[in-house]
Amino acid sequence: MKILLKEKDQELLSECKKLLKENPDIKKRKLHLTSDLEKRLYYIKVWVITESQPLHVLRNHDKRCFRGKNCYHLDHIVPISHGFYSKIPPEKIGGMSNLRFIKSERKCNLPFDIVTGK
Repeated sequence: MKILLKEKDQELLSECKKLLKENPDIKKRKLHLTSDLEKRLYYIKVWVITESQPLHVLRNHDKRCFRGKNCYHLDHIVPISHGFYSKIPPEKIGGMSNLRFIKSERKCNLPFDIVTGK
């Protein structure tokens, strides 16, 4: 049984799918877990912008990895969730001045849940 979406939701979902198709690496971020389509689209836009930045100029970029104790993760200084709720344009949240690499154990200690945004 398919659920019929409102026209606005269909447009949001369509835009999400289009951006994910054009940027397949963004799918790995599990952004589909949030049911709020406006929030999902915002996160996708931020990550598309983030990954298009010259990240190689950031300190510790060469230590970026996704698993392991000595990994560095890409961090948004002003969190994406704050950007969404404060209506900050995705270009600012995903921009170079808001990005840094931090040690993975530090990143994991930051309180955040993509579904609740808290």
